[in-house]
Amino acid sequence: MNILIIGGSCDIGIYLATYYRDKENKVIISYNKHKEDIPGVISYRCDVTKKEEIEEIFKYVIDEFGKIDILINLASISMDNSFLNKTKEEFMRVLEVNLVGMFLCNQIYSRYIDNGIIINMGSTDGIDTYSEYSIDYSTSKAGIICMSKAISKCSNNKVLCICPNWIDSNSTRSMNREYLLEELIRIGQSRLIKIEELVIGIDKIINSNYESGSIIRIDIKDDKLWIEKE
Repeated sequence: MNILIIGGSCDIGIYLATYYRDKENKVIISYNKHKEDIPGVISYRCDVTKKEEIEEIFKYVIDEFGKIDILINLASISMDNSFLNKTKEEFMRVLEVNLVGMFLCNQIYSRYIDNGIIINMGSTDGIDTYSEYSIDYSTSKAGIICMSKAISKCSNNKVLCICPNWIDSNSTRSMNREYLLEELIRIGQSRLIKIEELVIGIDKIINSNYESGSIIRIDIKDDKLWIEKE
C-alpha cells in the first residue's frame, strides 16, 4: 500500500512511518520546518496552511505511485495560554493549521481518490478533557470530530477520526511535569499512552470494520490501551 502521513515529522509520525515501512508499504511523510531523514521513507515539504503545497504533495505521490491508499492527517500545533490572555492571532493560527489544514487535506484527497482511507487525528480534548489553557486547540479538535462526520457523508473514502488522550510524546515530555501530573489526575488518566501503543492501535483501527464517520477514542484503562467508538 501507499501511505501518506501529513505532519509526519513528529515522533508519532516517525514511528508510524517506520512501522508501515517495515510492513513493506510505500510511505511518504510531509514536514514543514524540520525534515526527518528516515531510511526507506520519502520526506516532502508541505505547509498545510497553503493549499497549493497540499495540492503539490498529493500530485507528487499519485504521479509517482499511482494511488494513495491511506491518508493519515497528523499536522497540529498548540499555543497554550490562559483564557483571558489568549490572543485572536493565537486562536486563529491554531484553527488554521489544525482544522482548516486538515479540511483541505481531506478535500484534495477526496478529489483524487475513491475507496481509500482517511485517518484524522482528533483528541479527547475535543470531547471532554479540555482545559482553559488550550481552548483553541480543543476547539480545533472538536471541529475535526464534527468535520470528519460531515465529510464521511460526501466523500467516497472511509473517514475515521481517532481521539487519543495524553500521549508520551516529545511535546508532552517537554511540558511542566507538575502541571502534566495535575492534568492526568484531573481527567483520570492513570498513565501516558506510549507511542508504540498508539501506532498499534491506529493500525488495528485501519484494519477494522468501523464504518465511515466513526469517532474512536483511545485511552488507558486498567493500565492497558483502551479503544472504543464514541
